[in-house]
Order: sequence, then structure tokens, then C-alpha cells
Amino acid sequence: MGSVLLFSSSSFATIREKDTAVEQFRVQSHYGPEEALLKPVFPHESKLEIGGGVGLAPLSSLQKTWSYSGAMVYHINRRHAVEPIYYLKSSSELSNFVKEQVRDKISASKNSALSVTMPNQVIAASYLFSPYHAKLHLSSFSVSHFDVYLGAGVGATQTKQLFLNETPGDSQWRPAGLLTAGFRMLFLPRFALRVEFRDVIHGQNNFARLTTGHSFNMGASLSVFFGSF
Repeated sequence: MGSVLLFSSSSFATIREKDTAVEQFRVQSHYGPEEALLKPVFPHESKLEIGGGVGLAPLSSLQKTWSYSGAMVYHINRRHAVEPIYYLKSSSELSNFVKEQVRDKISASKNSALSVTMPNQVIAASYLFSPYHAKLHLSSFSVSHFDVYLGAGVGATQTKQLFLNETPGDSQWRPAGLLTAGFRMLFLPRFALRVEFRDVIHGQNNFARLTTGHSFNMGASLSVFFGSF
């Protein structure tokens, strides 16, 4: 019984200022340091992050899309942030599937009547949540900090119709929802490399059929943190 009580009382051992170096080592070697090892080197609190990058839409069978984007994020703390401005500009053309399997197999009159919705611009605002932060060994002598973040937001997207004979049609602004998943690697002292997946949910008019569709964008960007470190 006495040994159990001894173990129980020693499990609450902490480092005191009057402890010798040997006693401090004994506590740390058995119970670990009092401060977490994964504490971020670059605190996010009250920091403004501004960045820009490029991307593409790899999942669409109707169009080939390239894009460039810009974003501004205000970090409330390490986990919570708001993205008041996100902007995406796209350039699109018909995919080879549409050209070879649809356009080339129907009449010219149908080609001039049927169209595909092409993404043109996106403006949105989002809330971002970072559930996970860790370190990554790049080599035996260097360590990089990274975090994973998720987001949801609302905004508007500008789409334009492109007929199968490649004649441009009307453009239109539509309300949109935005879902985000990203990976951010932090570099000394203020820079970060981000890899993101964005899903823009909006109305589409493809082949004379109105639906609610998804415009997926995968991108990479470089951002800079502003604020005191």
C-alpha cells in the first residue's frame, strides 16, 4: 500500500526553482517537459496573412480550367481565423471529352444551341478552423512547422456560357457556397506555403439543363504574415 501511495504522489512531480540540475533532469526524463514540445514557433494570434497562387480544376470532365487566386486571412488565434477576402480568376476551355464525344457527334445546329457553364470569377468570405498543428523533419538538421485547416464560406461566382461551337455566350453572377481544405507549411520567419482544395457550389446550365454543381479547384500559393513576432 505504501508503494502505491509513493508512486501516486511522485506522479505529480514538477520542477521547482530550488531543484538541482540532477533533480530537474530526473523529473523531465520521467515525466517530460512541462511545456508542450509541439507548441507553435510562429504564433498566429492577431496576425494578418496575405497570399496569392495558381491552380487548376483536375476533376471536371466538361472543361479544362486554370486559375490564379488571392486571399487575406486574419488569425484570431492558432485555431480560429476569418478570411474576409478570397478571389479566384479562371480561364477555361472545352475538355477533350466534350469535343470528341459530344460536339463531333452531333449536328452543327445543336452545337450552336447547347452550351457548358465556364467558371470565370469567384469572390467569397470564409471562416477557417485549424484542428491540427505539428512538426515535419525536412532533414536531420531542419524542422518545419505545419498545420491543417478547414473552412466554409459564402460568396458569388461569375460564370459564362460557352457553346459547343466555341462561341461565347452570356455571363452571369450567381450566389455560391465555398468549402476549403488546406495544408500550410510555415517557414522562418513570416512565410508559408499553402496547398488548398476549394469547392465552389453554384448553379450551372450545362446542355440546356439547370443544376446545382461543384467547381473544384486545387491550388498552391505563397503567403506572408504581417504583425509582430
